[in-house]
Amino acid sequence: MENRLLGQKINQSLHEIYLGSVKVFLLEAMDGSLILVDTGMPNSQQKIVSYINSIGKSVSDVKYILLTHAHIDHMGSAADIKKLSNAMLGINERGIGFVDGSSGLEFPDASKAKNLKTRIMLKIAKRFVGAKKPKFVKPDMILKEGIFPKHMHLNARVLETPGHTQDSISIYLADSKTVIVGDLMFGNTDKLIAPKFYDDYIALLGSVKKIRDLNPDLICVSHGKNHNVSDIGL
Repeated sequence: MENRLLGQKINQSLHEIYLGSVKVFLLEAMDGSLILVDTGMPNSQQKIVSYINSIGKSVSDVKYILLTHAHIDHMGSAADIKKLSNAMLGINERGIGFVDGSSGLEFPDASKAKNLKTRIMLKIAKRFVGAKKPKFVKPDMILKEGIFPKHMHLNARVLETPGHTQDSISIYLADSKTVIVGDLMFGNTDKLIAPKFYDDYIALLGSVKKIRDLNPDLICVSHGKNHNVSDIGL
């Protein structure tokens, strides 16, 4: 049984793993293999491995690592998890340079933040992130709009959902009508709201509409509480 201090099983094929202020997600494929969605900040690999072990699996069962976007709290442990598991790593093509290091770190533009408090927070965070310096790693796959290939053994789709970043994607799990949206939306106590910062608010609203039009039963977010589609508040 899973360790509820580390995470929990959401439905038959989906788990969430707690890494402090951010969550990552673990998918159980039909062939028993695992797909990890996001990897948290640098040095998060031990918590992820501990949760995987708690459900009777091994990190070697992770065959794919899919990144919703290239911010450090999502790609920070990708290199370490990939090394431990030998999994294939995928991200949208707009995020490749931020994962392999050729474009440096992907970091939000503080001038686009919603308020002064967030702008100040981002400037402080940029110094902290710069000190963290994640291990860069070369992706193996490009994630783009479409159905997962059959060899991944999961009835799922990649959705391109830019706005928070240009490389943001979501993952729709068709059998459970669940969508993992990364940072497209944040979940507070009673509704889903816009993230505190974003690259393009108009694009973000278009992506939120794309999710709403799917009419999923559950929307899983990387920060905060998961909600159903009726709780979208933007």
